[in-house]
Amino acid sequence: MKSDVSMLLWSSPLLMLLGGYLLIRCIGGLRRVISPDVRQRWADAARAEVVALPQPGRYVVNIVFPPFTVVTGTAHFNAEFTVTACATGKPVPYEAYSRFNFFTVRRSDMGGNTSNPLGEFHCSAPGDYRITCLTPYHIRPGFLLEVTPYVSPGVVVPLILGTLLASFMTIGGLILTLLKLGGQL
Repeated sequence: MKSDVSMLLWSSPLLMLLGGYLLIRCIGGLRRVISPDVRQRWADAARAEVVALPQPGRYVVNIVFPPFTVVTGTAHFNAEFTVTACATGKPVPYEAYSRFNFFTVRRSDMGGNTSNPLGEFHCSAPGDYRITCLTPYHIRPGFLLEVTPYVSPGVVVPLILGTLLASFMTIGGLILTLLKLGGQL
């Protein structure tokens, strides 16, 4: 038992360094989720918006609530959208989310804006896509619409758990190292 404690005390600086490295990686991953590289917002739901998507993949149409806004009602989940590839003029299938879909990623940025996903579409090639809200009266004035890459909850949950674990490793390793150096252990 004493050798286990001695081993932990000698490995605490490594635990702290490994925890710090993992913490930096996890925070970088969370930053990309909160503030994605591809994010295009527009305010007028009645006007079709052309968004440039740099790579193929799944994208999400979000409604963005302004800071300090109490959201009552769920009319925005009834908003209907069409997505069209500008290069070909062909429609892209759009799948609306239900208000009871708990397996979506909701984001809040540092400005207090909250993004709530309304639906998703899959673009097969990079390029410009026209997004049209067919029912703009479901979007409240002052709220924004936004297109971002799809983020799976299966990515966010491990990032949050990894951030917690890395924080404990870093702080615990630092405390053990300082206590060992101070002669308290």
